[in-house]
Amino acid sequence: MSFLSKTAGTLSLGSALYDIHKTAVVYSNQELAKTQANLVVSNSINSQRSDTFSYKDAARKNWLSERNLLASPSEVFGKIKGYFKGVIKTAPRYFPNFVLGIAALSTKSPLISKISTIGLALVEGYDFVVNSLGIFQKNDHLKL
Repeated sequence: MSFLSKTAGTLSLGSALYDIHKTAVVYSNQELAKTQANLVVSNSINSQRSDTFSYKDAARKNWLSERNLLASPSEVFGKIKGYFKGVIKTAPRYFPNFVLGIAALSTKSPLISKISTIGLALVEGYDFVVNSLGIFQKNDHLKL
């Protein structure tokens, strides 16, 4: 049972961390898209205004606006902010997996190891049935 509990704990923690990371990347990309959209709008408004008509000024403004859009610190911080936002929103869902997985991996007591392995099987089974198969979910999208 010890090998089985260690394997179950490792797989559960690994899948939880993988899902948290992938969800955080999605949030990070959404935050980056928002930041870039806001930056494009403000940058295009600022670069298109001019008091005088001059080809040289227009070329200079276009060059500056392209440089501003390539990589700004706000994009980097926005992406980091989005990643942590995704981690904070997703991690609580996996709290039982973390507790039971750490208990299965770190305890030497066979009783606690068996209980945590059974708990992991129940949690993962419930997650599969409800979230993957869609059984027992509310059909809120069907309400008018």
